[in-house]
Amino acid sequence: MTETVGKDTMGTSPTRKYEAVAPNTNRFGLYLSDLNRDRNDSHGIINYAVGLANALPGALQPGEHLVIYANPAIARELVIAPSDAVTVRITPAPTPLRRIMSDHVLGVRRADRDGVCLLHFPKGFVPANPPDSPRIVATLHDDIPLLYARGDFGKEHVTTKSRYFTASLRHTLRRAHGLLTVSNTSLDRFEDLAREASIAMPPIFVSHQGITLPAGEPVPVEDKLPLVLHIGSTKPHKRSHEAVEFMIAYAAQSDSPLRPTILGPLNRRTELLLQSHPVNRIKRTMSIPELARLMRSSRALVFNSEREGFGLPPVESFALGTPAVFARTDVMEEVLGSSPGGYVQGDYESFAAAMDAVLALTSDDLLSLRAAVLDRYNWDAVAAQTLQAYRKVAAAA
Repeated sequence: MTETVGKDTMGTSPTRKYEAVAPNTNRFGLYLSDLNRDRNDSHGIINYAVGLANALPGALQPGEHLVIYANPAIARELVIAPSDAVTVRITPAPTPLRRIMSDHVLGVRRADRDGVCLLHFPKGFVPANPPDSPRIVATLHDDIPLLYARGDFGKEHVTTKSRYFTASLRHTLRRAHGLLTVSNTSLDRFEDLAREASIAMPPIFVSHQGITLPAGEPVPVEDKLPLVLHIGSTKPHKRSHEAVEFMIAYAAQSDSPLRPTILGPLNRRTELLLQSHPVNRIKRTMSIPELARLMRSSRALVFNSEREGFGLPPVESFALGTPAVFARTDVMEEVLGSSPGGYVQGDYESFAAAMDAVLALTSDDLLSLRAAVLDRYNWDAVAAQTLQAYRKVAAAA
């Protein structure tokens, strides 16, 4: 059965002591100790890490073992079937100082004591001085912090935080023994960055992404609510203001009683725009099941981001049986291809045509699109690709 090891304080009354053992080339580690939903803006990265942790055990080959290092809050999100091939080690809650020590020193020591040959950091940040053993693998999701740090979205967004994340990204490119990323578009960007910075990048593998919102029966078109959703953001690359403007204009011109419904944070300019138009404004943080139910029962989701590593929201919307209207950026062209709903960013006429197209889809059309998305982007496939990368990096050692 799955072995769950209790509180780990690295020498302060652990539930079980571990003696250092020789690394086993079939023993892999997954590091989730640094994940904290209360302190991290990127819930998508946390969802990716948890989804991967739940899927990896089912893809292990005979003789392989997975050790998952998780803090108590993240451990509660794991749903892993009992197996002799998995150990879940509970690590301390990630207070700032404790997390720094764990990320850069203690996490690697734990893995070394457990005989792990390879330790995966799905958040993308690796120890400051990674060892030769265990081998270090990281998932790099996107290069967005680099764009902020170099001023692509205005000097006011060049912050200490964006510079830190950029330095961490470059450090991971230099020091990891292997990399994973979530799209071929991101792979191309990281290879370009490595060439520009004269970095000898390690092997990089594309695993894609799985659906993180809970599944459920799709709602037939005739039973859906007259809502069009947008998940707002104050970050300029998300282009929420333009998305809201387009949604309001389309609702005003539509023969159907569509109501824009805006979730999440918005900047002051966009909040003022909403005050003079009939919209649903939901500022509170919705739970994941609530968001899934709302998305499933809505007519469409609008996604206007100009830069993503994968672009998960429109994929998840299609997977829940609700069409997405999305800006056809490079990564969305890769991920959703010729799916209906794509439009030229910044062009309202193109947006309106995309809205017309998705609102004309039948329930059968949406079921077909849902099946295609679920077939291509699922955690079983992600886990299989990830383990294939583990095996190659471990064998290269």
